[in-house]
Amino acid sequence: MLKKLLTTAPILSRPDFNEPFMLVTDASKLGLGAILTQLDKNGHEHPIIYASRGLKSTESNYAPTKLECLAVIWAIKMFRPYLLGKKFTVITDHSALNGLLKTPNPTGIIARWITILSEYEFEIKYRPGRINESADFLSRLGY
Repeated sequence: MLKKLLTTAPILSRPDFNEPFMLVTDASKLGLGAILTQLDKNGHEHPIIYASRGLKSTESNYAPTKLECLAVIWAIKMFRPYLLGKKFTVITDHSALNGLLKTPNPTGIIARWITILSEYEFEIKYRPGRINESADFLSRLGY
């Protein structure tokens, strides 16, 4: 499936720094997946970069919402040169993520993540998992 994703449409596009980016993320018990995308003039989404990684042993114990937040943090750090100083949209198939990031008086790792995210200007939008297939696939590669 990975070979098919990389050799058929959509093929990677060049970034247009005058247009907003979208960061599509997903997490599973195996790993994290992210795709930096942009819309073309016809409103079609095109990938700029794909990224994925396996989970560290401690991360594999995270609850699903915390894993999805980790995917966003990791992806934003990965694509920092594209995202810092720009408005962008995070697309996730986990609707509870917004609530986690708005936790009053966060502590521990959530507080650190919120501090990291405060450098960026973004909004979070929900996209059902059946439409979020590419990032979902990347998060489930056999690490």
